[in-house]
Amino acid sequence: MLPIVTDLVTIVRGLLVTGYGNAVTYDWGAGASRVTVEACVQPNGSGETTGGRDTVVTHIRVYLHPGTDVTATDRIEWNDHTYEIDGEPQRWPDPTSGGEHHIELTATYTAGG
Repeated sequence: MLPIVTDLVTIVRGLLVTGYGNAVTYDWGAGASRVTVEACVQPNGSGETTGGRDTVVTHIRVYLHPGTDVTATDRIEWNDHTYEIDGEPQRWPDPTSGGEHHIELTATYTAGG
């Protein structure tokens, strides 16, 4: 179990669909599954690019309970923003039982650009 659970996040899993030219993409609309789970969300830095098209990129680190169903291709909805998961969520082992202690991932929200 996580020691500090302060947030609720929604894990969004898009539907795989075949689009133009038989390209396989994700549909994030009404057919996507959404599951709200307890989490601990921490800031993990941000940056901006200014010029013709200003862009702000915000990163978060998310800690989830063991056994939470989340993959690299899912998205996280939190605090009125949708974040793209960066890479594969890490499943940390429990040093005493050998099972899973918690899941940790980073995610990115991009505004502008």
